Amino acid sequence: MSEFSVRPGREEDAEGLVRAHEAGWDAALAPIVGKSLGDLAPFDARVERARAGLADRPENVCAWVAEGDGDIVGMAIAGDDELRDLYVVPTAWGTGVSQALMDAVLEWLHEREVEEAVLWVGEANARARRFYEREGWSADGETRTSSLGPPELRYRVQLAVR
Repeated sequence: MSEFSVRPGREEDAEGLVRAHEAGWDAALAPIVGKSLGDLAPFDARVERARAGLADRPENVCAWVAEGDGDIVGMAIAGDDELRDLYVVPTAWGTGVSQALMDAVLEWLHEREVEEAVLWVGEANARARRFYEREGWSADGETRTSSLGPPELRYRVQLAVR
């Protein structure tokens, strides 16, 4: 992938967003959880849920997509003070797509005057943890068990105050 762009997600992006989410999930989390995303929820239902969320997005939630070579290759969702999802298709790993999506999320949070952002990441998801730590996030010691079983760690990052 030579070039990509990041923009807010639109209703018509629902299927591409779900495909990118699924590809990223299946590569990173299926080995940890023991199930693919398709095992957890039917594709069509996930597309409809994404379409509805993008069409009628609450003010405190935003979604972004990264496009490259005519396809959606990554997605991120944030709400309130939390990065809820950031997934990139494996063929775009290491290209800067994750960084660009993270930058979009942090800028949106900053514009909303959020001073500290949080996220939850699987304890066994070493690749994601390295990425977040490289981006300045730190585990704060809080843990929880995900609804799928594996333990998760909470990470925080301080945002610059304007």
